[in-house]
Amino acid sequence: MVSPSMQGKYRNQQDINWYPGHMLKAKKELAEQLKRVDVVLEMRDARIPVSSVNQDFEELLGHKKRILIFNKTALADQEVTRNWEESFRTQDIPFLFIDAIKKSHLQKLLPLSRNIMQQKWSAFRRRGIRPPSLKLLICGIPNVGKSSLINRLSGRKAAETGPAPGGTSHQDWIKLGSDVELLDTPGILWPKIKDRETGLRLAITGAIKDSIVGTSQLSIYLIGILKQKLPDKLQKFYQLTPENLALFPEDILQKIAENRGCLKRGGAVDQPRAESLLLRDFRQGKLGRLSFDYPKPDDEV
Repeated sequence: MVSPSMQGKYRNQQDINWYPGHMLKAKKELAEQLKRVDVVLEMRDARIPVSSVNQDFEELLGHKKRILIFNKTALADQEVTRNWEESFRTQDIPFLFIDAIKKSHLQKLLPLSRNIMQQKWSAFRRRGIRPPSLKLLICGIPNVGKSSLINRLSGRKAAETGPAPGGTSHQDWIKLGSDVELLDTPGILWPKIKDRETGLRLAITGAIKDSIVGTSQLSIYLIGILKQKLPDKLQKFYQLTPENLALFPEDILQKIAENRGCLKRGGAVDQPRAESLLLRDFRQGKLGRLSFDYPKPDDEV
């Protein structure tokens, strides 16, 4: 959570405009495909289980069978993730916390999907009908790791991956063995963010392009959180002093730029370069595990 003064600063700035037209098209295509699938794999970011909830999915999916998949757990605070797991056990929706890059808990996904269909398939078998192939659909916000998961499950490069959101631009069926088909879909955000804090969390974790929000705003926001949650990591990684940590985030960024040689000719600080460096280090996990959403008693996600 950022300080009240920083929150006020964000509220006074222009709203984030981040909903491109292709997402509306993808949403319509998703609605058309839902009737063809058995189970929906809804992916969210383990660092922001609440902020990455797409309410449009809630309306589209209705009573469709689904599994909530929380990816990038290797970047999330382990204790916070355990608390989230306890919270989800009280809700009647199957879930998995995974890490597609590190292949953590991926082996549980297909068995869980098949288990969800057992009742329907048993009814087929009693009537002497062979159950059809399991048809899965994967959906989620941009850059949550859908393509990385698909590539791990298929054992090949079946989907494009990359650090920027928007890697998947169309919907494709992908074979996962002889009896499972998976439909990949583009990342979809929703037309209106509830609050600016949610927008910043989506941007800092990569769901919204940096160019839309601005690396300056994101860097200052991130430093403010690192000061509170991971001050030792921040200090050690960028060789800061305790006195440096007492500075405002803008001034800490200046110190990081100086320590990392982000300087222009003549010795002036190259702030855009320092901002990009900070964001890259964070997203690669070099600054430690960090979660932005924390479970509350009334959370139902």
